[in-house]
Amino acid sequence: MNPFRRMIAVGLLVLVFPFTAVLKPVFSADTPPPVYVVLFTHIEDNCPTGAPGSEESRQNYFIWRQKMIATAELFRKNGLQWVFEPDWTFLLAGLEYETDSVTASTGGKNLFRHLKEDLGVVIDPHSHENGGYNYTDVAHLLDSLGVGGSTVMGGHIWDPSLPQFQGWDRFRVPARGSRYPWAVWQGGILMGHGTPSHLNDPHISGVWRPKDRDHFFEHDPAGNIVAVGQYKESRDDTYGSLIRYLSELTGLYASGTVPTGAMLTLTTHLSPSELNAPHSFPMIEDSILVPLARLQTQGKAKVTDFTTLVMDWENDFGSDSFIYDPDGSTPVERIGEPLPESYSLLQNHPNPFNPSTCIVFRLPVSDRVRVRVYDMMGREVAVLADRFFSAGFHRLEWNASGIGSGVYFCRIQAGEFTAVRKMVLMK
Repeated sequence: MNPFRRMIAVGLLVLVFPFTAVLKPVFSADTPPPVYVVLFTHIEDNCPTGAPGSEESRQNYFIWRQKMIATAELFRKNGLQWVFEPDWTFLLAGLEYETDSVTASTGGKNLFRHLKEDLGVVIDPHSHENGGYNYTDVAHLLDSLGVGGSTVMGGHIWDPSLPQFQGWDRFRVPARGSRYPWAVWQGGILMGHGTPSHLNDPHISGVWRPKDRDHFFEHDPAGNIVAVGQYKESRDDTYGSLIRYLSELTGLYASGTVPTGAMLTLTTHLSPSELNAPHSFPMIEDSILVPLARLQTQGKAKVTDFTTLVMDWENDFGSDSFIYDPDGSTPVERIGEPLPESYSLLQNHPNPFNPSTCIVFRLPVSDRVRVRVYDMMGREVAVLADRFFSAGFHRLEWNASGIGSGVYFCRIQAGEFTAVRKMVLMK
């Protein structure tokens, strides 16, 4: 008899699996973790200039097209990751102006595919949600250009008391586009939590899951959106301040102010105006890229993108939420909840769902965890985990995009603990 059918019938299931240890990196005072650095560029919704379809717009797009390629090549030359986050205007221009004669210079690929596939650039949605285009619309345009798939919300106003607040939490579940209501997209990562004109941005370093819009800096281990702290704003002096801020953060590990089990983050916007300034590339290379590459070789920095950063946070840091706020009365704050007193499997959310849902479980001690999904007939349809996890709260994502609608069961086994939750997939 199928073991899951037996469990449904009599409430008992015993499975035996081979024992295979999964090791995670161990950081210590002698070998602290690197500071995670993301360098990104926003193309705002005022670029390209000129009315859509006009000759001014077309020519301005081509100028920025070449600038983006040159920027990507500069990063590749120095062996560093660059993240490109365009808004809807630039994407619409790409759809209109990337003709066969234009793409001939980039191997038959449009600018965006050339950046991603040939030059290693990570492309995320960015939106001020102006002009009737929300984040789902931007994600849809990236899909149309062949470079979709990111769940990053590339910048937002975090404070709900401000009239510019964008309501980031509405993307916890699949949300429809405003311009393209047939398009559906769900966010997963927040970066660049700012204030209007960036005059009073929070100076936060670290990673956490915001509880809700009114408790943004409170951690919710069951939350399905992750926030990445940007640390200090460096717009006033990008070339000199970035390495200085990085040194401040690495010094926190060296001094013992921040435990080595906590992830520290630093993100910096290389704006289009900075990229377009006279002699900007030599200054960026000498003042930022070369020192960063050296620090990365030394293990003091890891230059990455937001999606990879969050994956490392989950895999290497056990999703240990942490905030360092140099402006706070208590700058070091471990915001993870106390260790659970017992094993438990929480109800997945959202539920019903389409196509992704979040599964959270608690462990009072480190243990080997097996999480599997079964259909109504007791057939295994997915293996979500089969490895060791540290004590604490853990979150798994199940993307059922290739599976039909229906009732499914999520089963967890950790030591002698087993539990099952019913999930409803509605497409």
